[in-house]
Amino acid sequence: MKKAKLLELDIVRAIAILAVLIIHNSSEATVEIPVGSGSQALYLAVNKLSNFAVPVFIFISGLVLFYRYFDDWSGKKAVTFYLKRVKQVLFPYLIWSAFYYVYNQWIYAPANLHFDWAEFGDLLPWADASYHLYFMVIIVQFYLLFPLMVWLSRAFAWFGRSLFLIGILVQAGGYLYSHWIEPLPHSASLCVTYFSLFALGGYLGMRYEAFIGWINKHIVWVLPLSVLLGCSYAGMFLLAELKGVQFGGLAYMLVFNVYPMFASMSFIWIGRLLLKYLPALSKMLLSLGAVSFGIYLMHPAVLTYWRTHVDNGSGRMLDYHLYTLTAFVLSLGVPWLAAYLYGQAMRRLRPPSSRKQVKSAA
Repeated sequence: MKKAKLLELDIVRAIAILAVLIIHNSSEATVEIPVGSGSQALYLAVNKLSNFAVPVFIFISGLVLFYRYFDDWSGKKAVTFYLKRVKQVLFPYLIWSAFYYVYNQWIYAPANLHFDWAEFGDLLPWADASYHLYFMVIIVQFYLLFPLMVWLSRAFAWFGRSLFLIGILVQAGGYLYSHWIEPLPHSASLCVTYFSLFALGGYLGMRYEAFIGWINKHIVWVLPLSVLLGCSYAGMFLLAELKGVQFGGLAYMLVFNVYPMFASMSFIWIGRLLLKYLPALSKMLLSLGAVSFGIYLMHPAVLTYWRTHVDNGSGRMLDYHLYTLTAFVLSLGVPWLAAYLYGQAMRRLRPPSSRKQVKSAA
């Protein structure tokens, strides 16, 4: 039986994609503005506070997969699961990798525009066609592992109960290997780097109603702790840059993972609250969350074009702020509109019978 759609998760996706855009739009400001200035510190703080973005998306992926499939998983479901992911993830990854392979040449070296299949193929394993596509590589790894994880969770009750702990152990093992033996190559694109987040999402997805009861009871400390962790994470970078205070890699890794865990749970509670009390804002965020994947894929093209074709101002800080804010608005608005129009076009191209089935299913 198909489970009810968790609308609050689309609101969480909306928050996470906004954080992605904040990270990418503020990245240049953190290095272009002189260190020690108030503006540079502000951009750095906002950038680091938004670093929950990718971990939250990974958490949500684990939650949705286990919520959707845990109760009725089967061998047949495994086949349809993989076929669906090829269509929804692998094809878009190949298409957009090819797009950015050509697009970045057109932007930075138009005189050398070409398409070399061997060169393009070398970019695919670790998403080197564009800086943002590494998330696709991570999520494909989790999709490959998910059928085994859900089967083990169903076959052995202790595995399902211990899924979050197992995720912590896997991630800790990867960290210890990288720290004590040899660095893991491409660690930022390996699922082991985010395993505890996916596992926590999966654990909560298997018992979502119980989680909602728990978060409603404990939000009084979960939300403040989320804020405190976010400020601590940003503060670590500010202290390192402004005061030369150095923290060990373990400290960064712990806060980087714990912060989005509590942020994710807080965002789910906030999403449910908005749905109940602020329907107009919820509608806008639901629309944004529904097209967040398209915005994720498209926004670097808009941002790159803006940065390479528009001067960043007269040198006055106010002009620079306006330049950065305009880049943010465009990198959000243009892909949002394009994704919306694409969705409308696809719906119109469906056969009438298919449209009726989709409407009745909704």
